[in-house]
Amino acid sequence: MHEYIEQRDAPRDGWKLANWDEYTAGLNTEDPPDAAHVTIDNRLGAAVSLADQTRRTLTRLMT
Repeated sequence: MHEYIEQRDAPRDGWKLANWDEYTAGLNTEDPPDAAHVTIDNRLGAAVSLADQTRRTLTRLMT
């Protein structure tokens, strides 16, 4: 995630990058959100490509 945010180079991410430990300490990556959601693995080298994840998600949503 750090690499993605760093490469995104968005002005809003300056604080996150400068205070990475504090920022990530406030993230909950273990519990899923209470609302319906789709999790997409957008890491470089993810086991399933973004295109395949998108296709699978759209198929599930449309059936």
